[in-house]
Parts: sequence; structure tokens; C-alpha cells
Amino acid sequence: MCFLVLLDLSSAFDAIDHKTIIDVLEYQFGVTDRALEWIKSYLLNRKQRVDLDNNFSEDCDVKYGVPQGSCLGPILFLLYVSQLYDIIDRHLPSAHGYADDTQLYVSFRPDCEDNSESHTGRLPYWKIVLFLAILEDCISDVRTWLLSHKLMFTDSKTEFLVIGASQQLLKINIESVN
Repeated sequence: MCFLVLLDLSSAFDAIDHKTIIDVLEYQFGVTDRALEWIKSYLLNRKQRVDLDNNFSEDCDVKYGVPQGSCLGPILFLLYVSQLYDIIDRHLPSAHGYADDTQLYVSFRPDCEDNSESHTGRLPYWKIVLFLAILEDCISDVRTWLLSHKLMFTDSKTEFLVIGASQQLLKINIESVN
């Protein structure tokens, strides 16, 4: 059985702070010299403007984000959030990420080991509470880290799923899951 949380990061590629990603590349991953200068030239001093029927706005500096649709964009994003997976590892044995999608999950056997619950055939309440508390603590730390790095996830797009065989799902007291 598995409790799965699907996190949706809000405008993740648009929110990457240029100074922070350059610092991460240099100090965390050891990117220096020509490679670092190349990435700086790719990110810094970018401009954008709006074109409405051939009427152009003034140029504006682009201080956040990586170019959409580029090969380098997802790589820079994953390097930017690499510390996030260190935080997740402190809480959970299992997490996966692809670009701006992150999955947190706890897998367990739903066997009834608690004598007080064995007569009902349900998963012991303490197990549900324990696994949910682990996920909640992890999500809280993830949210704190994201905010400190000018990122956030969209609560309305975040999903919580309980996955298992039919007979396993019957062992969960759904009333205890809020």
C-alpha cells in the first residue's frame, strides 16, 4: 500500500532566481571559469517586451526564470532544487522528481499488527497517523525551503492518493484520514 502526494510547483521555471542558481552552480556543483561565464551570459542581461499589433512596450529586465522550451532549462531547474531532495531524504525513503513535478510517498504493508485492531481487519490507526505525520512534516519542510528560494507549490493542484489492492484499501479506516 502507498500514500502518495503529488506536488505541483507554481510557475517553477519562471521563478528561478538568477543569482541563486549561479551561486548553486558555483559553490554546490563546482562550475567555474568558462562554463560558469557561459551560463551567466545565458541567464543575465536578458530583456523582454510586449508586442501588441506592432506596438512595442519598453524593454524590461528579466531577473528570474530560465528560457522555456530550452534543453538547459530543466537541467538548471533540477540543479536549483537539488537541496530540496536532501530535505525530503531526511523524512522519506522514496521521492521522485522530474523537472517541476515532485512525488512524495510512503509504502507499507497493511497487515494488522495491533491486537486492538485485529478484530476489525483494519489497518491500525497509529500506523495511519504515523505515516500521515511523516508526510505532513516533510511537506512542511519542503514548503519552507521552497519559500526561501522564491518557489511555492499550488495547493489546489496538490494531490493525495491512497494506492493499494482492493482488499488492502478495505483495511484503511478512511474516517481517520483527514
